[in-house]
Amino acid sequence: MASSNNNQNKINPRPCVYNCGIQIYWNDSVNEYWEVFTKKKHICPNRGNKSSGTTTTTTITKDGGITPPSTAQKPRYFNPSARKRTPYASTFANQQQQSKPKMSNSFEYLQGSITEIQKKYETLSDIVSEYNGRLHGSQRDRDPKSGLIDLLVYYEVPEGKREEVKQKFLTITKSQLVLRRN
Repeated sequence: MASSNNNQNKINPRPCVYNCGIQIYWNDSVNEYWEVFTKKKHICPNRGNKSSGTTTTTTITKDGGITPPSTAQKPRYFNPSARKRTPYASTFANQQQQSKPKMSNSFEYLQGSITEIQKKYETLSDIVSEYNGRLHGSQRDRDPKSGLIDLLVYYEVPEGKREEVKQKFLTITKSQLVLRRN
């Protein structure tokens, strides 16, 4: 009984933030919100996906929960048009839909010394960026016999540009190889 007196002394009632119309308070002994009048754990009907139907009065359900009237004000997140109220949300959604082209994924297998791999990687990165693509990642391994590094580089470029990127990369890396031999 001492704990119930202790809880009653600390009751600081306030309305539920989900606008169900119930006065609640924080019960320190169990770390949860309780209803002021029922002295039971508050389970807000507005927080879940429960429908309040077409009733116009508040009703008590079998499990002790309270269903608010259908005319009760819904919380902001419940309103599907609430996102449109922010100045940036609709602009961001439109930009995403309009500016994101379909992308093609591919990879390049790079092999050589560390400096050769670095030059090839930078070349590939520049080409992919030039075509408005993105490098996604790489996997590295070292050949135990030769000591050379293998690098697998994954990237994406706009649809229809994959072959152009591959051809340009092949042309540039071959020309670098010819220059290095001379």
